[in-house]
Amino acid sequence: MVAFLAGVGLRSFFNVPWTINLLLVGIGLGLLLVFYFLKFDGRFLIFSLAFLIFLIGVARFSIFENKIAADQLHNYYGQTLALQGKVLSSALKQNSSQIVLETDLGRLLIVKRIYPEYKYGDVLEIFGTVAEPEPYAGFDTAKFLAKQQIFSQMIFPEIKKIGYSPNKFLNSLFFIKNKFEESLKSIMPEPEASLASGMLLGIEGVIPQNILDNFRKAGVIHILVLSGYNITVVGAFIMAFLGFMLPVFLAWTGSLFGILVFTIMTGAEPAAVRAAIMAVIGLLAMRTGRSYVAVLGLLWAAFFMAFWNPMYIRFDRGFQLSFLATLGLILFSSWFMKKLWFLPKFLGIRESAASTLSAQIFVTPLLLSWGNLVSYLSPLANIVIVGFVPTIMFFSFAAGILGFFSNFLGATLALVPYFLIKFQILAAQFFASFDWAVIYFNF
Repeated sequence: MVAFLAGVGLRSFFNVPWTINLLLVGIGLGLLLVFYFLKFDGRFLIFSLAFLIFLIGVARFSIFENKIAADQLHNYYGQTLALQGKVLSSALKQNSSQIVLETDLGRLLIVKRIYPEYKYGDVLEIFGTVAEPEPYAGFDTAKFLAKQQIFSQMIFPEIKKIGYSPNKFLNSLFFIKNKFEESLKSIMPEPEASLASGMLLGIEGVIPQNILDNFRKAGVIHILVLSGYNITVVGAFIMAFLGFMLPVFLAWTGSLFGILVFTIMTGAEPAAVRAAIMAVIGLLAMRTGRSYVAVLGLLWAAFFMAFWNPMYIRFDRGFQLSFLATLGLILFSSWFMKKLWFLPKFLGIRESAASTLSAQIFVTPLLLSWGNLVSYLSPLANIVIVGFVPTIMFFSFAAGILGFFSNFLGATLALVPYFLIKFQILAAQFFASFDWAVIYFNF
């Protein structure tokens, strides 16, 4: 597993021609056969097998990357085309929105104005210039999109809706997601409602730019991304919260059910499914208390995900965050539970704090490596602000569901996450105000 992941990870930084890939795999296989038939020491066999698996990881990345050959849109870079396709996903940004369109020639990222809005299943007719994704602020946008098998984009094309062709199952999931978001916004004012949606569903909504800037300067912007960090921590919180009232097994089962529901609420998108798998492994570790076995389970999960989509390792920040957060939960959660003896176990407060700190140890270096600014106060800001995320997610989710049946009851319960989010906004503003603590990098 580790050898394969290392091969995939290394290959993501360097281009290796396909012929060289085949040659290296052949050499690795040859070494293994030579060591086996000449009855070399077992250590040579283990080394040669690990080396071969490493090379297979390198080749797997190349095979996935070569899928561009099946895409036809890249043959039309710079040309103006009229295309028809089905909307696969839609995401609202600050000053624009993005949709992914499945066409007969391949998948296409479309950057458009915020309105009109389009949703999954809409059939569109578009007219615009096909372009190759370009690097943005030093980030390799092309490979980031390639993990979704998107190799082309159109910027502000002409768009016309001509039909609707939903998948009944997926349409039901997205319908639930949209209705839940509407319920949340009906019982909670802005920008708190959008911040709650960001933590629960990974939707930024209409969060003011100054709040986003404060969260970014404080180093806590990751809580508004469907990264798996949130789902990992909230799963542990649900288990601790239910454990206050129910037997351990029922509490653990309830937390798994909660993760399943959260995943469905996000439309069961790949990022959410990946995060849910990581979170379940973390909960299994907490349930069994066997960290070493849990680490192996986490590596197996990473192996299967990387085999399915090798670009996850370098180009999917959600994968990186959820993997490291779960690893931290597995290795340090029990240790922090002992060190935080002074916190009450009531409603899972101690376990929630332990989970937050455990995950934060591993994700902080990754967060600091992103972006072009770092704050000395980021670790402290994460402890203060992120610690409330599980509670906010739990009560926002409960309030949103209750809002389906009674707007008054939903709004009443929503007061809990509302005031906690208010505190997070003020705390982020406080930490962001220390300009001397912020270091800016020019990459």
